[in-house]
Amino acid sequence: MQLRKLTKDEDLSFFEMLNDEAFDASETFSIQEFLKAQDEGLLDILAIETSEPVGYAVISVNNEVAYMGYFAIDASKRGHGLGGQALELIKETYAPRQLVIETEKVDRKTPYESLKMRRRRFYLAHHLHLSHYEDIFRGNPYQIMCTHANLRLKAFQDILEQLLKMGYDPVLYKEGEK
Repeated sequence: MQLRKLTKDEDLSFFEMLNDEAFDASETFSIQEFLKAQDEGLLDILAIETSEPVGYAVISVNNEVAYMGYFAIDASKRGHGLGGQALELIKETYAPRQLVIETEKVDRKTPYESLKMRRRRFYLAHHLHLSHYEDIFRGNPYQIMCTHANLRLKAFQDILEQLLKMGYDPVLYKEGEK
């Protein structure tokens, strides 16, 4: 498995299809918008490949944090360990930075087998922790998860401030304060 930076000069149809399949339109940006932000140095959009593309990740970094804002594996390739392999490769690639992600907010009423809970269990199984921070983006609530026990809050906020340039403007708050 490898990670490779996407370029606007390649066939992007697989990545556009995956973006549409994996994320609700209210949660994401287009692949073209990600590529424009990549050209501006705000993030990297990475193809996740075996012998063919199987997914993508969108990552913004500074010296302390690697923020993975988007991560998707093709639905037809799920259930074979590729997502876990890709996540571990991303963690290795960006070490020693803390990996920070958002996952849909769940509560006691969320059904155990729901997609939200499966996603949370996936990240917990790969040693990410609930940070006790949450955010809201375009009306959608998320919980912040990270490697290491304590979120490197200032470094994460610095990344979010940079991403304002592309219109990514989540409202970050400590759990229970909103």
